[in-house]
Amino acid sequence: MSFSLLYMGRMKHRIETFADIIHPVSEEEFFAEYYDRKPLHVPAPDPDKFAEIMSWQKLSHILNMTAAWSDNSLQLYLDRKKVAPADYCREEIDRDNRPSLQPDAERVKGWLRRGASLVVNYIDTLTPEMAAVADAIEGRLGGKSQSNLYCSWQQHQAFDTHMDTHDVFALHIAGEKDWRLYEGRLDNAIAHDMFKSLDHEFHQKNCGEVQTALTLRPGDFLYIPRGQYHDALASSDACIHLTFGVTRIIGYDLLNMVFNHAMADSGFRTNFPLPNADPAADRGAVRQHIETLADRLVDIVRSDAVLDDMVRYREAFKYWRGGFDLPGDAIAETAAVGFALTSDDFSIVRANGRTGLKSPRGVLPIPAGIEDAVTWVVGRQRFTRAELAAAFSDMSDAGREKLLADLSSMRVIGPG
Repeated sequence: MSFSLLYMGRMKHRIETFADIIHPVSEEEFFAEYYDRKPLHVPAPDPDKFAEIMSWQKLSHILNMTAAWSDNSLQLYLDRKKVAPADYCREEIDRDNRPSLQPDAERVKGWLRRGASLVVNYIDTLTPEMAAVADAIEGRLGGKSQSNLYCSWQQHQAFDTHMDTHDVFALHIAGEKDWRLYEGRLDNAIAHDMFKSLDHEFHQKNCGEVQTALTLRPGDFLYIPRGQYHDALASSDACIHLTFGVTRIIGYDLLNMVFNHAMADSGFRTNFPLPNADPAADRGAVRQHIETLADRLVDIVRSDAVLDDMVRYREAFKYWRGGFDLPGDAIAETAAVGFALTSDDFSIVRANGRTGLKSPRGVLPIPAGIEDAVTWVVGRQRFTRAELAAAFSDMSDAGREKLLADLSSMRVIGPG
């Protein structure tokens, strides 16, 4: 879980928490009635709600980072068909000095004038505002969140009716787009060949009838559970929406973890019984060996070692965004460098088994594992790196530095 309110105070409508994204729907209502159950459309309380996250100007700015794009990260679709990379890219040498296909601005614009949809992938690290939204979603959902942008034009549909193998959080930025949500939903769909290999005929057969038709306008929010069939069509020219896809930990991840523990157990490296000429005896010996392994497997799954690994895995199950704050990061190298709270208005609050950092801007949940350290910082008023290291010697150097960087980025602490 990330502990980062990136660039606090810069947005007219700051998106600092998951609650800000789904407002005015409460978190309690969302998780009780909608999450992993059914879609949710939240009409904009203000059309500028997401205006500081993305705009035409911001989109043009990131697209002009030409070396950042490839035929994979920037794609075009026209009337449900993907445009071939050779038709809008040129061969270039990328930043790693390797040959690559990079989008050519003039050719891309030509396709846009024909009505092609622009799909801009993996953009959650490219602006402070995008990173803040992704961090907020990850922090509340405990999963990995990655964002794509879709720029489309009236009456030109980019994708067929489909379902996604991740939860979709859509933020509408510009123009209008008609969405259709279907009755069909695949049970716990995941990014595995058993779902990714499903063909058009399967999807048409299983999507069912249209359950809900709605139009997204600037500031609107839409949640679609994974596996839920849907499609969308721009109903105005110049339409932008962002999606934040969220993937969480599932039992498959546990199986992979248990596999590694099993390989360290001699029993799982033991040969199966030799063949027996008597089929019944042979089958009985195989069954007995399997049952022996099953007992060992149960012990492994229930062990503290697997529990500890899963807790660590879950805490690290996120994408790392940013972390630089120059020139301070390069200057503050000695343990004697001091820090001080930037205000007397910070305090620690606890409710419903959770700990939060309270400021004039609201309460930010503190991720598990660093509550004591944040409480210590808020209570000390002033401290040095050496004092923090002595008080929390069980934290890694990287962990302490990340804590200091996050608190500095949030303007909770500064040089002192």
